[in-house]
Amino acid sequence: MATLLDPFGRKLEYLRVSVVDSCNLRCFYCSPGESCKPRSMRGQLGREYIVRAVSAGAKAGIKKVRLTGGEPLVRKDIVDLVRDIAHIPGIEDLSLTTNGTLLKELAVPLAAAGLKRVNISLDSLDTHNFEQITCGGQLQSTLDGIEAAFAAGLTPIKINMVVMKGLNDHEVENFAKMTLHRDIHVRFIEYMPMLGQDDVWQKHYLPSSEIMALCNNVLPMESVPEEDLTGPALNFRFPEGVGLLGFITPVSQHFCANCNRLRLTSDGKIKPCLFSAEEIDLLPA
Repeated sequence: MATLLDPFGRKLEYLRVSVVDSCNLRCFYCSPGESCKPRSMRGQLGREYIVRAVSAGAKAGIKKVRLTGGEPLVRKDIVDLVRDIAHIPGIEDLSLTTNGTLLKELAVPLAAAGLKRVNISLDSLDTHNFEQITCGGQLQSTLDGIEAAFAAGLTPIKINMVVMKGLNDHEVENFAKMTLHRDIHVRFIEYMPMLGQDDVWQKHYLPSSEIMALCNNVLPMESVPEEDLTGPALNFRFPEGVGLLGFITPVSQHFCANCNRLRLTSDGKIKPCLFSAEEIDLLPA
């Protein structure tokens, strides 16, 4: 079996594939200062190119693939793409990150095609706050998507919450309680700075130490041994809780030393790091 190592000796086994650039929501932190009008479809690689790229990655040592966007479920051939990737020799795990708004109708077909799990981006459990953060999104559509994912067996469900001071930090405890009785992994993500938006970021940034303190108000958390899970999250659980609480700390506690990921952009470029300007164009090959 091939092994893909970077110059720092890190074994790269995980490929994140952005299958489309567009999204049906306009979240505050993702598109600061832009119009609420959804972007048109652009920068979309053909299915055959994505499959060829993932196949080449599998031969080099990639074992895990996560499909992202934009919003990957706006892509019309997403079920066929999942089926194609699921059949690539060497790919052991295939997951997808989504805002969940289109998942109600697609959860069962995606699971049947070979998808294993979903991460669902959800930043508020309050209808009005959700609408404000997403620039007009409907909370119920995402909640319906979560239930559809459970019914289809796309578990454990991971909920990604970007915590922003003054916008949704008052909801952290309610999100934490979601892990008490269901197999839900809630991951609290530090709000990351955007280029040219330092003033906005400083206003809304909340470090994970303060997010953890809010969770401890519900019940004292206990840590989960690192060997139980891999990935960038620091993992905890409530005593007797069913799910997990994860804290992703790109600002306050870098996890670069343990990163095992490459990224394929929606227009066919490999990014060795999300924060790097370096890109390798695959299209000429």
